[in-house]
Amino acid sequence: MEKSNMLLSPGQRIRPNMNEETVIDLLSKIYGLTAMSIKELNAYDDKNYHVHCKELHENPYISEISEHGYVLKIINSLDSRNTHVIDAQTEMLIFLNGQFNCPIPVKNLNGTYYNLEKTNDSEESHAIRLFIYQPGQLLTHASWNKELLYKVGHLAADLDLRLSKFYHPAFEHHRTIWMLMSMSKLHLFVFAVPDEKRRQLASDVIDTFERNVLKFVPILEQGMIHGDLNEQNILVNKEGTDIVAIIDFGDSQKTCLIFELAIAICYMLLERKDITEGKHVIEGYQSVRKLTDLEKKILKVCVCARICQSLVMGAYSHLNDPKNKYILTTQKNGWSLLQELWPISDDEIFKIWDLSN
Repeated sequence: MEKSNMLLSPGQRIRPNMNEETVIDLLSKIYGLTAMSIKELNAYDDKNYHVHCKELHENPYISEISEHGYVLKIINSLDSRNTHVIDAQTEMLIFLNGQFNCPIPVKNLNGTYYNLEKTNDSEESHAIRLFIYQPGQLLTHASWNKELLYKVGHLAADLDLRLSKFYHPAFEHHRTIWMLMSMSKLHLFVFAVPDEKRRQLASDVIDTFERNVLKFVPILEQGMIHGDLNEQNILVNKEGTDIVAIIDFGDSQKTCLIFELAIAICYMLLERKDITEGKHVIEGYQSVRKLTDLEKKILKVCVCARICQSLVMGAYSHLNDPKNKYILTTQKNGWSLLQELWPISDDEIFKIWDLSN
């Protein structure tokens, strides 16, 4: 079996080097499709493109061209080595189809859901995948209110409840640097943060997470989670009032269920710039799944850990890819949020987030 626990090392370059000409060639060669328009989408380590294709095509596995187009995803070289995890993610999306609006995988000319290709003189192979595009606007553009935050929390719990009926062995030992279970490895990347006080804060968060959360992992409820429920991966209707789809399951994992909620709260607080808003996400989550006393106790540290993870890896990734502005998204509000949230006592956060119920 392939080794799924392959964590990013400092200095390792994994993002694909792509251009539109290569995208056109890949669509034609692998999927038998002819591109009419190509738009690059936001991404961290992968390259994603929204493409519209001509009706005339050569793919026997496509009965009708999607009017909304497709997402061509070129996976980073590190994750591309884990083909059994790519298979597992595909099976998960097929399992969820009909329960949630999420990306639908498309077979290539070989009848498989991915191809390994070397692109633009790269020495490394990249997995090439295609999905039917899910229409909707990003949550970041929504009409924010407490009802929508409630829906985000409800979604997080409901999704994981549905995923409790899904199993794939590839997820058993799968680890990446972006998982909260990998927080100990984040020490290796703190050097990328330019400010000394911020580096110290990041180190404090990592140390506390190691002491106060990791030791409880064996007794925390485990399950499959999306792993990255942020404002870019949740789609809403054009009015911005209702959630219509979830995208990008590239960070899906088997881990502690509380991490899903912590990740969602992290990104909602970054959007709202108001710590008190976390209570609405928690309320929505608990309408589906009640938190245990232990989960309530560690929730703030888990939220801070995700903020820290996003800040540190964003700073590191920017060193390697300064043209990618998307990786700096968290930096805008992240440090001020972390500096505000981190010193709050457990008793105070219980009141702010209404965790006593």
